[in-house]
Amino acid sequence: MVTFDVSARVRELPANFWGAMDLQIAALAQAHGPGVIDVSKGNPDLPTPEHIVAAMQRAVAEPLNHRYPSYAGRKRLRDAVAFRYREDHGVAVDPDTEVAIFHGAHEAIIAAVGSLADPHSAVVVPDPGYPIYRSAATLVNADAVTLPLREPHFQPDFDSLSAIDAARVLFLNYPNNPTGALASRAAFDDALAFSRRTGAAFVHDFAYSSLGFDGRTPLSALTVDTELDVTVELQTLSKTYSMAGWRVGFAAGNASIISAMKRYQAHAFSTMFGATQDAAAAALEGDQSGVAHLVSVYERRRDLVIAGLQRLGWDVAAPAGTFFVWVRLPGAQDAVQFAQRLRDEQRVAVAPGDGFGASGRGYIRIGLVDDEATLTELIERLAAFTRRN
Repeated sequence: MVTFDVSARVRELPANFWGAMDLQIAALAQAHGPGVIDVSKGNPDLPTPEHIVAAMQRAVAEPLNHRYPSYAGRKRLRDAVAFRYREDHGVAVDPDTEVAIFHGAHEAIIAAVGSLADPHSAVVVPDPGYPIYRSAATLVNADAVTLPLREPHFQPDFDSLSAIDAARVLFLNYPNNPTGALASRAAFDDALAFSRRTGAAFVHDFAYSSLGFDGRTPLSALTVDTELDVTVELQTLSKTYSMAGWRVGFAAGNASIISAMKRYQAHAFSTMFGATQDAAAAALEGDQSGVAHLVSVYERRRDLVIAGLQRLGWDVAAPAGTFFVWVRLPGAQDAVQFAQRLRDEQRVAVAPGDGFGASGRGYIRIGLVDDEATLTELIERLAAFTRRN
């Protein structure tokens, strides 16, 4: 058998930080079964609302949906995206020229960078931040430029980029993964100023758009860039409707950026099953009470975990959004080593902050995607681990 070398582009991709950890977690699960608590992921555990599942079941039986769908995405789904923006944010987007449909926000991220960034151009990525932003830059041989998010509210420090004269893409992500922070209006004002100064497209990853706590509504970047001058916003149905496995995402905003992303998509990706598009439209058009229910469940889980960590004496603040808790470890511990020992000794898997960039060192991320009984057990195991270490 011939062994083939990978391309230079693939060689330059960062190592998959989570790959080895996932293998260790899988081995633990095989050895201990349900005794392993895995809060290292952001995989929603709550069921998709019944009316969306019913819409999918009806759509699967429709013969038209067994044929190839259009790359443009179903008009009904694009109209539903525009409807949701009007209802939720008071923003008008043209469903024909200012909306694109993707197999999840991940593909939209790749399409944004792939369609806009040239080799050695600057792609600005937040730190800490979702690792795929940096990977997307590497795939097109662009230069990833780090934008620090400053504590305690994890807002972007654009003063640190004053020497950057030109850029192609600026990424921000609020509500923020991994920190749970919400964006301030000033953060988006600064992002628009940076984009206009440098020529960058402002790509806002709004994946956790519905998940604001304590009565707070996450801010859409399109409510700040009201003319859609330099901004596109990426969303997914994964978190808002517990549809992670359905892989439905979209982009909305500046027509020229959307056009570029669609052109890239037509070559790099395939089309989405028509039945999935019909069900996604039903989710966006229909009863939104399930969305509020999901938020209330995650907020209760957040409060349970925060109270438990504080009882242990950990200095941790309640996140304003997402379904993650971002925790600075006591005593400036190494997060990777901490996570390894916690898996070995207590069969608990958490995400070390190192995987989200240099600013994540010394932190762990806990996902709130298990029921309250499991999260209570998590705190008890953390207490036992803390006493022994």
